[in-house]
Formats: sequence, structure tokens, C-alpha cells
Amino acid sequence: MASQAVLEAGRLSAIAKILDRAGGHLSAAVHDEAEIPGVQSLLALSRSASYDVTCAVRHAVTGELGLAQQHLEAARTAPDKHEVAAAGMPRPLPAGVRTALQLLRGITGFFSAETEAAFVRALSADGNGGRTGA
Repeated sequence: MASQAVLEAGRLSAIAKILDRAGGHLSAAVHDEAEIPGVQSLLALSRSASYDVTCAVRHAVTGELGLAQQHLEAARTAPDKHEVAAAGMPRPLPAGVRTALQLLRGITGFFSAETEAAFVRALSADGNGGRTGA
């Protein structure tokens, strides 16, 4: 059982790092662009979820499993507080926003199916289906 807890803590730490990377891309996009509500919402979602995942890991490591579970639920439901709306996204998507959406979309099975679908819709509405040009 202890090895399972270590694996889960490792997975959550990886998710926190992905959320932080997405937040960095979104922060840069917000800095470069005028205030865009859709991007601001994604940034708030990323920051909120990252904070709660980091807290969940910290509480799990110290054995406070109830608190860890509370923070994990808060992270998973962060999109409920910060709506992901494809309609509010700039077109074309700035590179940093596209990268952040791709990172968030890559955390499969963490957010709700509706939230994952919203990430895909936002990328698809950009016209390249979420692919980067190379």
C-alpha cells in the first residue's frame, strides 16, 4: 500500500508541474495580450488547480489523507469555478495559449470529461485541431 501512495504522490506531483507549466504559458500570454476573459479564466483555473494539487501532495506525505482528498477534489472541480469557454478565446490562439491548452488536455482522467472536451473544443476552434505547426 505504501508504494501505491508513493506512485499516486508522484503522479500528482507531475500533474502539479504540468499545471504550473500551463500557468506560465498563460501568464506570458496575458502579459503580451490585452485582457482576454477566456485566457484569464484558463489562467485562474491552472493556478487554482495547481495550488490544490500541491496541497494534496503535501497533506498526503504528512499522512493527512482527509485534507489531501479535499484539496484533490477542489483541484478536479476548479473548472466549475473558472469556466473554460472556447467562445472567449482569441482567434487565432496565441502560441502560449495553444501550448497551455495542449498541456491541460494532456492530463487525461483528472478533470471531468466535460472540461477535457472544453479544452479540445478550444483547440479545435483554432482551426488546427490542437496541432502545432512544424
